[in-house]
Amino acid sequence: MLSTNRLFIRPAVSLQRRCLAPKSTRVVASSSPYAALSATQKFRCVDERSAHHFHTLSHGEIRNFHPRSTSRQQTTMVPRKAALALTPKARELFQKMIAATGSKGIILKYEISSQHSLRMAFKFDLIKDPEKDLTAQDEGVSLEVLDDGVTPKSPSESWNDNLPKLFIHHAAFMKVLGGTLDVEFNPEVGDMTPKLFDREGHEMDPNA
Repeated sequence: MLSTNRLFIRPAVSLQRRCLAPKSTRVVASSSPYAALSATQKFRCVDERSAHHFHTLSHGEIRNFHPRSTSRQQTTMVPRKAALALTPKARELFQKMIAATGSKGIILKYEISSQHSLRMAFKFDLIKDPEKDLTAQDEGVSLEVLDDGVTPKSPSESWNDNLPKLFIHHAAFMKVLGGTLDVEFNPEVGDMTPKLFDREGHEMDPNA
């Protein structure tokens, strides 16, 4: 007679994530590909130049793991391309404004207009204290260019350089992702007004 108590176990699929870290490519993989995940699971990060390093993720962290949601100082997940392109005019104005005010950067926000009720608007704010003015979900765009004087520095080259940046507020991120940012500047009052364009070159309507 065949036993009815035999247990068949189907191997679980190994969790694996490839991520781009500055100057290296790391593979993050489950340390036990054939076992079900426990409440917390230890993962191994490997690159060609370093020994194995282990860290632990909870189930919630595994489900919600995203390169844009980790802290700016501790993240090893770096986007390959900046979330937003800057025109040369915008880049130059941001650098001048930061130098003139001694601020730590500029943040692009998407919020209710202060001039028109029930309307949304893009706006800039200066960053005085990054610890208070920024969150881990706000993503920076470098204001620096390469030696050719034209090509913007990529995230992998500027992610942790501690230089002032244009930051995209997390509430504006999906609205402006992949677009191009230009600026209208009023020299009489020193106001900068964001002008955003989509991938096709059409100006974005914040209320669309």
